[in-house]
Amino acid sequence: MSDTDDSTPGTELASRYEDIPIEAAGFGAVGSSAMPEMSRGKVDRLNFAGNREMTEKIDYNVGFSARVWAQVTLPYNDPGDQSFWVRRNGPITLRVRPAAMSTPDGRDINAYPFGILPRHIMTWMASEAYRTNSPELELGASMNAFMEKLGVTAGGKNRARLRDQMQRVFGSQLSVEGIAFGEAGAGYGVAQKYFQIADEVQLWFSEREDLTMEGLWSSKVRLSTPFYDSIKAHPIPVDLDALRVLGSAPLRIDIYIWLGYRLWSLERPTRIKWSDLYVQFGSQTKRERDFKIQFLKALIEIKIVFPALRYEYDQNFFVLFPGPTPVPTTTAKRILKV
Repeated sequence: MSDTDDSTPGTELASRYEDIPIEAAGFGAVGSSAMPEMSRGKVDRLNFAGNREMTEKIDYNVGFSARVWAQVTLPYNDPGDQSFWVRRNGPITLRVRPAAMSTPDGRDINAYPFGILPRHIMTWMASEAYRTNSPELELGASMNAFMEKLGVTAGGKNRARLRDQMQRVFGSQLSVEGIAFGEAGAGYGVAQKYFQIADEVQLWFSEREDLTMEGLWSSKVRLSTPFYDSIKAHPIPVDLDALRVLGSAPLRIDIYIWLGYRLWSLERPTRIKWSDLYVQFGSQTKRERDFKIQFLKALIEIKIVFPALRYEYDQNFFVLFPGPTPVPTTTAKRILKV
């Protein structure tokens, strides 16, 4: 990866980045004028953290993510009508070719998966594939049943958005490229995998506006062999309850999954250049400075649900410290290979 290990992160590092306007995570006394208004999502996260703190033994709602999404990420916003989309993380490159779709007025368009819904879809598929030990997944017979599985609020607008993003996810083609080293003295080259998320999709959801109406047949998805194998070989554990209270910001979800991936093998403080994080997470942000603001604000929210997280930063580096993963594990930390 592009991360650089350093056992002494340096005295110049600070837990505040003085020229970035980040609001404090605390709040004033209840009922006082000093207490700022909080969003419903913030309240949910604080309640989640409070309940966890008072629970003697936490029963984690464990799910999984494919490792590729801990290394590279899907678009946050619609890339529009372009031939392919690229995201890089050191030697790892993800290229996405869009699904071919038609608009209601009959136009053919390039349609990329983007935003929060593809991330919920991917996490559910990886969790279900790992749980059932099968590439064939049952989505259910009604749209609201599937929305409940994803933790998405049922409603006509969300229903239409979910159907649209499912078509984008299943119709897109992906390639992951990285450096592959041969046996000792054999040199190195480039390894590249091409795959689609699914080989076969049967969506028999009812077209009725009544979301409780059952479809004629159960909807199913058969994951492609490369994608299914990647899930089984390198699953990244995630806390599904924590993911849900992190809300609808896709950057928070991506960082949370990435932290689980990095912390599993981290044995000493690791310095990471902001410029590398910008390429990995924020390539749709016009300025690196704007990305830093978004990244640090996302970390404030993540730390509410993952209080064991330890990090520092300065103008040039973000430093991640060793600690527990979001889902505690009793297995020995492994050496992660990209």
